[in-house]
Amino acid sequence: MRLKTFTAPTTAEAMRMVRAEMGSEAIIVSSQRDMDGGARVTAAVEDFAEEHDDFRYGGGWDSRQVEAAIRQALNFHGTPPRLTERLIEEACALKADNPTLALAGALDAHFGFKPLDEAGDTKPIMLVGPPGTGKTITTAKLAAQSTLAGHKPHIATIDAKRAGGVEQLSVFTRILGLDLKIVESVDEMFQLAETWQEGSPVYIDTMGVNPYSDNEMETLSQFIKAADAEPVLVMAAGGDAMEAADIATSLSLIGAGRLLVTRLDIARRLGGILAAADVLASGHMKFCNVSITPQVADGLSPINPGSLARLIMPGSTETPEQLEPAPITEAAI
Repeated sequence: MRLKTFTAPTTAEAMRMVRAEMGSEAIIVSSQRDMDGGARVTAAVEDFAEEHDDFRYGGGWDSRQVEAAIRQALNFHGTPPRLTERLIEEACALKADNPTLALAGALDAHFGFKPLDEAGDTKPIMLVGPPGTGKTITTAKLAAQSTLAGHKPHIATIDAKRAGGVEQLSVFTRILGLDLKIVESVDEMFQLAETWQEGSPVYIDTMGVNPYSDNEMETLSQFIKAADAEPVLVMAAGGDAMEAADIATSLSLIGAGRLLVTRLDIARRLGGILAAADVLASGHMKFCNVSITPQVADGLSPINPGSLARLIMPGSTETPEQLEPAPITEAAI
């Protein structure tokens, strides 16, 4: 999967840039409005689309074809069988004549979607998960987006022991003119939390934890409580579905209710993140945002049922008007 973000004065111009560079097979992942009124469109090209020519469809498919197309795509992504069957059942119940639209409806019915920085995100955001999933870069991206939106976010890290962890994040906070707080104990976190101004965004980077270590999970849980934070699970796309489900289960026990997906640019199969979210579907685990590049300037993109369905279904030819996510406005930020 190859992803790229295009910026232009208008959405229409950005879309023309997408088609010119990535071709008619490009999938629109998200469309946003920048603070200066310009447009930012993130698009993807499925590298495996040519392997599945039968997915190059418009509307007019019958129910059996819709079911077969969705099943083939979910199987390709390594989606757990029971989840595959539930999504197919929900998709077929919609009686849509287009597999991507049917899958989008099933994803909407089965999972929750709530991007970060929506109105109502009043608690500090603490990024949690195993080592190497991109928590520090994600913290830097959130700091940059918040600063560009005119806010003065508070940035903290409890990843003080990992070699280079603090240095990596401090480079970005210095550029943004932000003060990075390094927290080494639960008591320090509690004291720092009392200094945060109400209404100001707070983003907290954490050390990578072993989700199967009771001691590490208990320590992380204490930091979460001291900060009165919402833990957001950061998980890299492309991992084993069963392993992802186990990790998500462990992190859910300390309060993680939203899933932020990284490394979409180097992942071909998304069954792992579907399995992770499915573990907590009944407990309101929600997809929030995705990271498509390691570049901080590219920020994070919101994800919704339509854009997720397009990433799963190869060769989709819907028009942007059919499935394009609603633009992110200044009011939403």
